[in-house]
Amino acid sequence: MAQTLKQSLTLTQGTGITISNTGVSFDASATIDQNISVGNDISITGNVQFNQITASYDLDGYTLLPDRWTTDFTAGGDLTVTGDLTIPGNASVGANVTAQRIESELTSSTIIFQSGSTQFGDTPDDTHHMTGSVNLSGSFILNGYSVDEISNDITLANSSATALLTESASKAYADNNISSAGSVTDEDLYIRKNFNKTAISIFNNTASFSAVTASAPNGTISTSETDFLFFNNGQAMEHDALTIQQSGSIFYLKVDSDSVGYVLSNTDEIKAWGKFNA
Repeated sequence: MAQTLKQSLTLTQGTGITISNTGVSFDASATIDQNISVGNDISITGNVQFNQITASYDLDGYTLLPDRWTTDFTAGGDLTVTGDLTIPGNASVGANVTAQRIESELTSSTIIFQSGSTQFGDTPDDTHHMTGSVNLSGSFILNGYSVDEISNDITLANSSATALLTESASKAYADNNISSAGSVTDEDLYIRKNFNKTAISIFNNTASFSAVTASAPNGTISTSETDFLFFNNGQAMEHDALTIQQSGSIFYLKVDSDSVGYVLSNTDEIKAWGKFNA
């Protein structure tokens, strides 16, 4: 007489598991062959594939290596990194990047601060190239000097110490103020004449210069000894002991040796500064 099981055994297949005789009871009265299989090769050399995975990862103390993660990684929710995140390769971001501070190294030294301030470079010899236009509101500081305006004021009425004048305003101011007529006059040219000359010879307390005294225009005071400064070896010479004389193309400086307390030597360097023709 055959022996049977008091409680029969039934195998029922589920998701991902296939049973050849699923749901068939076995009570040992007859032989049943059951083949159980899964959809992937799960051997140690198999290549298991899943249609979709929903899971969480705790990577505390672990590193994801490029040769361990060979497919794309998509995070449908938030990805929170409480420590440092190091990416040895490239990182592509398709949307916004929000950070309290962004600091780049190696190819550039740039810092973007949370306040909105930005630092380019880290040493005075850094050079920054820009192509195009720069729209700047506020002020900029150049070697410690603050500039907050590019002024086109042709009157220079504000006397600002932080404004740069445009070429147009500079020309208009010069045209309007060089003279009452708005153009350069003979008087303007005479007032601006100041040239340096060196004596070509010294004899009998008289220094000779190859120079011509500038002529004062009508309506102005004639050129005199007070329109010049004279120096003997770098020391200023007192006007009380000096007289000047123009003779042709030679300008003479005559020195009263009794008054100055010394005589001129032919090795002295005598220089004159004043209203000479160029």
